[in-house]
Amino acid sequence: MLSAMESLLHLKKAPLFENLTGEELMSISKITHEKVIDENHVIFEEGSQQSGLHIIISGKVEISRNSNNSKVVLATLGISECFGELSLFVDTPHTATAKSLEKTVCLVIDREPFLDLVYEQPTVAIGIIKVFCNRLRATSARL
Repeated sequence: MLSAMESLLHLKKAPLFENLTGEELMSISKITHEKVIDENHVIFEEGSQQSGLHIIISGKVEISRNSNNSKVVLATLGISECFGELSLFVDTPHTATAKSLEKTVCLVIDREPFLDLVYEQPTVAIGIIKVFCNRLRATSARL
């Protein structure tokens, strides 16, 4: 089990939280929990309900979608990368499948505790939304 300080150190490394202060990261670290995932385990499937934001501490995760009845790999994620981040803000089904490629340890932030934190500290959401906007801008520039 990770301490709040160890969780904070992992949060600091995740690009999603690059705009947050140490105090904001400490608040988030208090609502995280560790999840150990066996190799070749489906963490969530495309179309399933949200399961929270995952930050990879160790291991690798494949993100894929079904297209014309075949699997299309969108990304292979490693240490300090995140997946499921939209689940913090919206309550919609997953748009992709996440599967561990090896034994993986993640730091997980569930939606409800995160929303409670955002109501208390709105700047947490603003920092994350800035990262989302930068990602959207970069994606738009590639199109």
